[in-house]
Amino acid sequence: MVVMVFGGAVDGINGYEVRVEVDAGRGLPTFQIVGLPNTAVRESRERVMSAVRNCGLGWPKGRVTVNLAPAEVRKEGASLDLAVAVGVLGQGGCSGALADFRDVVFLGELSLAGGVEPVRGLLAIVMALSAGGRRRFVVPRRQLVEACLVEGIEVLGAETLREVGSWLDGESIPNWSAGGRPLPGLPPERGSGDAFLGLVDSHTRHLAMTAAAGRHNMLLVGTPGSGKTRLCRAVGVLQPEMTTRDAIDVLRISGTLGFHADLNCGLSRPPRPFRAPHHSVTRAGLVGGGAGMQPGEATLAHHGVLFLDELTEFAYGVLDALREPLEERRISVVRGGGSREWPADFQLLAAMNPCRCGWLGSRRRHCSCSAATVARHRDRLSGPFLDRIDLFCELDETLPDNRGPFDPGGQWNPVEARDRVVMARRILDADPVRGAGELLFARRHLDEGAREILDRARTGMALSIRSLIRCAGVARTVAALEGRTTALRCDAVRALGWRREAALTQSGAAL
Repeated sequence: MVVMVFGGAVDGINGYEVRVEVDAGRGLPTFQIVGLPNTAVRESRERVMSAVRNCGLGWPKGRVTVNLAPAEVRKEGASLDLAVAVGVLGQGGCSGALADFRDVVFLGELSLAGGVEPVRGLLAIVMALSAGGRRRFVVPRRQLVEACLVEGIEVLGAETLREVGSWLDGESIPNWSAGGRPLPGLPPERGSGDAFLGLVDSHTRHLAMTAAAGRHNMLLVGTPGSGKTRLCRAVGVLQPEMTTRDAIDVLRISGTLGFHADLNCGLSRPPRPFRAPHHSVTRAGLVGGGAGMQPGEATLAHHGVLFLDELTEFAYGVLDALREPLEERRISVVRGGGSREWPADFQLLAAMNPCRCGWLGSRRRHCSCSAATVARHRDRLSGPFLDRIDLFCELDETLPDNRGPFDPGGQWNPVEARDRVVMARRILDADPVRGAGELLFARRHLDEGAREILDRARTGMALSIRSLIRCAGVARTVAALEGRTTALRCDAVRALGWRREAALTQSGAAL
């Protein structure tokens, strides 16, 4: 008789169900696994055999064949070890107990001594299988808290294969933990990354708060050491805390890529992702794909920040690959190995020098670049890519009022700033701008003066429809920071002042 046990595996960032069918029949003692297993799955034969033997459990006689269904889907990872071992134990005399628990999903990697170890992508697997109707899961004890984040399920944490075998033999069933466990919030103080804002002028502070509250794409241009990178990291710190749903989504994505292998105790709400890939990253590394069809940095930055420092050093095609994700908030990749769709709702923050040597427009050093060199430097960024930038700012290379770098002046209260950002985010989330009618929807949040300014700017600054929509969104964020739901004329003027077209009109120093 064939014993069937349910397990799960991951494909990219998504989990799926695997039916583990175990058959034991006449023949020489062999152990074979079929169903498109990769190397890690094939090697589970040795792990399962050693774990069963070291736990003192019975092994079936004769030829043992394990089929992983669906057979046409390639299986990766070690998450099926426990399910395979349970199926083998069913052939060894526990089939009666297994008949009573056919709805249980077994997930876990086995050590040679029989320990149930954490697996990659457990949260993604549990979420996918629970959406398909599965309600009971046996997982590694060290990932019990992680699995309990999913609502409507029961979870049992197992420490060793011996515990699972004793349970299948009819011994007392351990207590099941209910899913839907709340995810604690972050401590109020998340770091000192925003201390730099105490050193800059009020205009730059307001720029950072606007970028954080509205999650607007921002490009900073300035000479070396002007604070571009520090300001972008300060924006990341000012970001409002994620909702529980978004936090679980971030944990699911990072878990499938192996970034959360041990979340057994004290699992808290993660901070928003802040991904900063080096400028040598490939297109597949940034947006996903490659031989293994794995997601890239844009997906790892989902619900967070994708920071590109030294923007003009990135390959031209790599940057242009971000144009669609910046609009659609998702990535669709089609390769010879199939097609994938990954989420990519990230905020783009970028920094660059004004020229190749970095000193164009500086009052401290002379720029050594020729006009042709400056032109080539600017041409590395395409117009459609720059059109998706909401906030453009050229940073001054000196601190205001000739203050020293360790002499913060003015009134700067980080707690108050975060509170204003959170308030603005709530106002914006209460009536989000999405869909085909974005322009009409965005104009609805503008008063007559703001509409007039934007209509005049469309001709005077040669703004595209996309630029108008983004300007209206920035103006609405500026108003939300003041506690208003409607943007005024002054808000629209400030939003237009942060456009790249405005900087070009004033001076052609940067782009």
